[in-house]
Amino acid sequence: MTGQSVLRQVYGLLECPQRLTAEDGNESALAALNQIYGDLWCREHTTEFEPLPHLWQEVEVSWRCLPALIYGTAALLCVKEGQPAYDRFLELYMRALSHAGGLPRRRLDVQMGEVAE
Repeated sequence: MTGQSVLRQVYGLLECPQRLTAEDGNESALAALNQIYGDLWCREHTTEFEPLPHLWQEVEVSWRCLPALIYGTAALLCVKEGQPAYDRFLELYMRALSHAGGLPRRRLDVQMGEVAE
């Protein structure tokens, strides 16, 4: 599944499919996707996480993590765009995350620009 495919599902949940064609929306959507993708990556892989540079690239997580990726990205975009559905998507993300497997590890915050020490 590509980043673009994930965002199609996210924007369907957010009821704003027109955002896929908006140039300004893709950058913030890619940042939100990469934030959640990085969290899930650390649960399934031991190698260093590399954020997706483009939406057309493949997301390399198992099928168990896809719901968490979709709901988590939707929750972050709700915060970014000031939508009131944040709590609903956060709850769905936490439920999906509990079924994703693996143990969470400490990682850098991609979206907020955290740097390694």
